[in-house]
Order: sequence, then C-alpha cells, then structure tokens
Amino acid sequence: MYYPSIEHMKNDFFEIKNFNSDFNQYYHLASPFNAVIETYRSDLEKPYFKMAGFAPDQCHHYMIDNPAFLEKMMSRPLHQHDFFEIMFVLQGEAVIKIEDTKRVYPAGTGCIVNCNLRHVEMLSHDFRIFFLNLSKDYILSIFQADDIFKENSAHSQDELQAFHFLNQNVTNANNNQKEYMDFYPTYNNNTSYHKLYTLAENIISTILSPQIGSSFFINGYICQFLKTISDDTLYHLSNIQIAYGNDFFIFSQLTHLLENSNGRLSRSELSSALNYSGDYLNRISKKYTGMTLFEYGTTFTIRKAEYYLLKTDMSVSEIVTALAFTNKSHFYKLFYDKHKMSPKEYRNKYRRT
Repeated sequence: MYYPSIEHMKNDFFEIKNFNSDFNQYYHLASPFNAVIETYRSDLEKPYFKMAGFAPDQCHHYMIDNPAFLEKMMSRPLHQHDFFEIMFVLQGEAVIKIEDTKRVYPAGTGCIVNCNLRHVEMLSHDFRIFFLNLSKDYILSIFQADDIFKENSAHSQDELQAFHFLNQNVTNANNNQKEYMDFYPTYNNNTSYHKLYTLAENIISTILSPQIGSSFFINGYICQFLKTISDDTLYHLSNIQIAYGNDFFIFSQLTHLLENSNGRLSRSELSSALNYSGDYLNRISKKYTGMTLFEYGTTFTIRKAEYYLLKTDMSVSEIVTALAFTNKSHFYKLFYDKHKMSPKEYRNKYRRT
C-alpha cells in the first residue's frame, strides 16, 4: 500500500496525539503488539523511505519517495509513546536522537526504549531496522503466564536483564523513568546477529500466516528475543538513565498548555497556570526554542490556522473567531509575517482539491 502522507502511514498502527507538534508527538499502540520494518535508502537515483507494519489484525506497507515528504521527515519532531519499543538494526546504521543525545547503532545492535522517553529515528544514514512494539498489558500477560518470572525463580536478574527492565517499568505507576537499554554483540561474536534476525523473521512470518496456536508461538519468539539479548555470551546490555533539571519539565508543561490552547494564552495566563513569572517562562522558551514566549505561542496559532485553511471549509472570518482573535487585522498580520501572503492566498496555493 502506498501512502501519500506521513499522517496516513502512522495512523494505521498508532493513534497519534499532537501530530502537528514541532516539539513532541505522543503515540498509542492500536494493538497489543506489532512489528515494523523501516528502510531508508539515500544512495539511489530516487531516494525513499519505506515502512512495513505487521500486527495480528492488519498488515500494511507504504513508501515515500516524494522529495518534499522526505525533507519533512528529516525534520520530524521527537515522539514518545505509552508502549515499549525494541529496535534492532538489520542493515546500515541507525542514528537515534534520544532526548538531547544522539546515539549511533550499527547493524547487529539495538536498544529497548522505555515508555514516555522522547526519541526519533534520524534520516542521516541508510538503514533497515526491525522494531518490536509491546504494550504494557501485553508484557504483563507474558509475565503472568510464565513461572520463570516468579520471585522464587531460580533464574538470576542478570540472566533475565531485559525482562527485568521491562517488568520494573511496566509496574511503575508513574511510568516516568527516563531510561533505555542498549544491546551490543560481544566481541568477535558471529552468532548473535543471526539469532535475532531469525527470531524477527519468525515473528513476522507467523503474523502473516496465522494458524492454530500462532499467538503462543509469537509469545515464545518474543521471549526468546529478549532472552537472547540478555545472554551475556551474546550481548552486552547497558541501562542508561537520563536526568533532567526543573527547566525541562517547566518547558514541557508550557508546551502542553500552548498546544492545547492553540497558542492563545497570554503571558499572565501562562504565569498563573504554571506559578512562574512571565519573565522566567520567557527565558525558558528562549532556552529550548530560541524564540520568545510570544513567538513560540504564535507558532501553535499559525499551525492551527494552516490546518483550518487546508483541511476545512471554514471562512477566514470563522477561523479568526475559532482562534479567539478580537482583532481580525492582528490575525492577518501574524499570518502574513509567517507566510508573506494572506490566508486566502495560502489556501489557494496549497490546498489540494
């Protein structure tokens, strides 16, 4: 299946909140688990990004080779989700931005990303990546079904390190631990890659050709995948925790308020909501965006106006009212400063019929 837009391709597998956010998107897994293979090739005459997704109730494939969409994907914002993501690089080299840090993963390596950790795959190197996305309920069902995870199990925590990472975070009520786990093959090891590659193939082939007992086979393959990366003769595991100062959390709250109000909260209203002075919030905005508080808020207003102009039949006057402007000229000025054209000209130029 060919998808003409980034928004369409994600909505088949994930429910996305704040899709148009420049700061953060939030994904919710639409099924208990899914497997995804992403491929990026820039070395061809016509570069492309391709994604194949496999879930028990649906499988889809799409490709993007439109230069404009590829350029947009290169500046994708960080995203977070309410599920666990296991990434395994099949070919090439993946560069993942995790919060404020860039991590490089060559073929044969990968990571387990905790819920609510902001990250994004960057289109800077060619790659082919296998993703295994697991909901919290799905992980709990695996733990509850197997005696090996009981407290009196003879298996040590080191032996089941990847399982313990998931178990500790899935039972965390606040679910706010900023951490992830890297896995790299042990030195001069020629079997670790083949083991994970085969398990990834088995997971996908079983989803594609379901039979009686397939769900049990998939559970087994996923457990074997986690057990393989926990085997210290095959992989080195590193648990990496990220600490934040107070400024980042204030900025997150500030962004949340601006996104949900389309940027139409005044400095005094933001100050009252967050219990910090307007000057301090302005410094926070400058620190993380390079924009003043007013300029940052305006980006959300203009983005919503763009949506109304391109996706609805609302008149400009109705858009002005929806965005709570009392002065139509003020809206026109903000829009013109951004696009160097009027709202009507913008709609005529960019709207697709």
